[in-house]
Amino acid sequence: MNELPRLSISQVTTFHWSLPDLVAHCKDFGFGAVSLWMPRIIEFGEERAIDLIHDSGLQVSSIGPSGGFTGANGHSLRDSVIDTADALELAGRLDAHSLTIYSGPRAGHTRNHSRRLLKSALLRLADTAAEMRVTLALKPMHPVYSRNWSFLHSLQETFELIEECDHPWLKMAFGTFHVGDQYQSLLRIPRLAPQIASVQISDRLAQPQCEWDQQLPGEGELPLSSIVQALLDADYDGFFELDIWSREVWQRNYPDMLQTCREQMSRTLAVRR
Repeated sequence: MNELPRLSISQVTTFHWSLPDLVAHCKDFGFGAVSLWMPRIIEFGEERAIDLIHDSGLQVSSIGPSGGFTGANGHSLRDSVIDTADALELAGRLDAHSLTIYSGPRAGHTRNHSRRLLKSALLRLADTAAEMRVTLALKPMHPVYSRNWSFLHSLQETFELIEECDHPWLKMAFGTFHVGDQYQSLLRIPRLAPQIASVQISDRLAQPQCEWDQQLPGEGELPLSSIVQALLDADYDGFFELDIWSREVWQRNYPDMLQTCREQMSRTLAVRR
């Protein structure tokens, strides 16, 4: 089976597989990387995970999520920065390319204050990211995630914040479910591409109703092929991660699902890898 070194599978997509199962199947299907989910790494054991990944020869496209700097989870800004610095250290030991960062919800703050908290945290963490050689990848999220995850929803606002921070180890995680339908998003990709650390692929219907409404590529309404092609044309050279949060998808036959995803993605990536 031909290898696709830039295609990655997230642990979240194959939620019921153990890390050894995911690693073995990634190799069988020719995927070049995995995207790791912090709670599952901790559950499996950090040292065991590091050894397994290094022995496998797979790359780690990203690890996450981390962040939540607005105090919604009861942690202070300082506590959240410390936790994220610890996640960066783990990501560095895994040789991960990026750490996915979510802002946290507004948590009763004004939007401007929430933004100041986020910017302050990113500036504190950017030099640690450089030390670990792991890019901080700030992820704008669909408004359906506003209650528990993020006040940051638009590509433009995320891009502006990254430009303000002006640090080479701070970029963006581009999640197609979250921003793939934003007005003129395809037209913005040439400008955004240098600031994209990872592309997280999932499809969706027009109006998602909850956090779990993500779909496999080709089963929703997003122009995924056009988005991927625009990124490649703009010289994006990172990973494409299949990252699908869906209780329905989690009940499927995972090998069949990975084969379908591989077929969907390889038609574009095989030519431009």
